[in-house]
Amino acid sequence: MSGNYRWPIALGILGLILFLAATWTFVQGFGGWHTTFQGPGSVELEIPAAGDYRLWHEAKASIDGRLQVVDDELPAGSTVEFSDARGTVVPLEPARSNMSQEIGSTRRVAIGRIEFPDAGTYTVSTAGFDEPRQFRLSEIRFLDHFLRALLFALPGTVLVIIALIWGIVIAVRRRERS
Repeated sequence: MSGNYRWPIALGILGLILFLAATWTFVQGFGGWHTTFQGPGSVELEIPAAGDYRLWHEAKASIDGRLQVVDDELPAGSTVEFSDARGTVVPLEPARSNMSQEIGSTRRVAIGRIEFPDAGTYTVSTAGFDEPRQFRLSEIRFLDHFLRALLFALPGTVLVIIALIWGIVIAVRRRERS
């Protein structure tokens, strides 16, 4: 291999490293803070930071050591309400689509999105159903991590493309000389 390929290879490797950083950043968007709680009743939750959160209803979950399967949708007339320490209700925006997750023996169905204005203690009150149900509140971090991943992916992709084109140009020129 000729020394002419040194820079295209270096650019290509740098581009791949940036693309790996983008992948790692993107994958981190699926983690984040979450907690589970049961209803009916009231529970206090410590919300770690202001921001967007998604409320899930676990239609298939392990409650008290046994697998419980209930309807994906909450019964008609049931309520889920979040309020801060002063009693101010934090609005729950209903889910616009039928979003669900199935992981192992758990099935979650999105109820809605909540934007907490501040970190702190919030009370969640659930009512309108008899059997215990499990809920999950999770931080929505996908968009932030997706945009951060683009900051790595775009330059990485450009560098790999430049390296490929540069390598092809070098190869074509070598071929024309011989």
